[in-house]
Amino acid sequence: MSEAQKLNEAEKAERPPGAGTVSVVIPARNAAATIASQLAALWRQTYPGPWEVVVVDNGSHDGTGEVLRSWQLRMPQLKVVSAPASGGANHARNIGCRHARGELVLCCDADDLVAPDWMTAMVETLRTSPAVGGSMERRMLNGSVALAARPPRGADRLLDTFGFLPYPLGANCGFHKELWRRLGGFDESYRYGSDDVEFFWRAQLAGYRLDFAPDAVVHYRLRAEPRAIVHQQYRYGRSHAKLYRDFGPHGMPRSRPAEAARAWWGLLLHARDLAASPESRGAWLAVLALRAGRIAGTLRHRRRYL
Repeated sequence: MSEAQKLNEAEKAERPPGAGTVSVVIPARNAAATIASQLAALWRQTYPGPWEVVVVDNGSHDGTGEVLRSWQLRMPQLKVVSAPASGGANHARNIGCRHARGELVLCCDADDLVAPDWMTAMVETLRTSPAVGGSMERRMLNGSVALAARPPRGADRLLDTFGFLPYPLGANCGFHKELWRRLGGFDESYRYGSDDVEFFWRAQLAGYRLDFAPDAVVHYRLRAEPRAIVHQQYRYGRSHAKLYRDFGPHGMPRSRPAEAARAWWGLLLHARDLAASPESRGAWLAVLALRAGRIAGTLRHRRRYL
């Protein structure tokens, strides 16, 4: 019996109403400008079975609530849950999972676009796997500055940034709800950065397989403004030391000092990029922010990860 089948058997005893439903959980904070496009993309899904969308409004103050209420009039599968405390993406995902009716949970973000066959491809993989990640396509929604700051990676595999275990992004992942229960949900102390990594690493360390669904494509929206790029990359970098604190004992390797030295030396050599093209400036600022964040995380979590 496969791992997914074992999870299905465990769910049968307390299967809730609508257990055949696929639940899509979307954390949303100040997403008024983008979430309608994502909901429209979900409305166009080719998946033939029953599904629902659970949007967790995570403390928005920009009109996101009004957009969601208008969509509820045309999309009966849409459920809106309020999380006014704004406790971060993992807090919102946990609330969404608690309200999800389905035994299969898919996660995406409010500012991206799922491809028409996304749900079908994710569900097909989850028939034999406890957890899954899909492909991230970066070019459709992003300009040259955003792509320079975070260049496209190969879309034919899960990420493995840290040389430890693979992981999907929270913008394109799925799992059996029973797995979420057994793991105790997402770790809400990861408020920004590595919030998705920790969940899927814990799943694999607990013995659950993570698979890749290449046909489950999400068009991923990147930060485009320099200030937003810096803010995001700094917080990503700061979270890496926390990851090392939590997973170093399980085999996550420490960052290599020589690699950090090369990165800082490269920033010094190319400091003129700040006055060059917007693309060069965005790429330079992204590296600076990530490395500065790692120093801040090292000091905060008392684990050297530079």
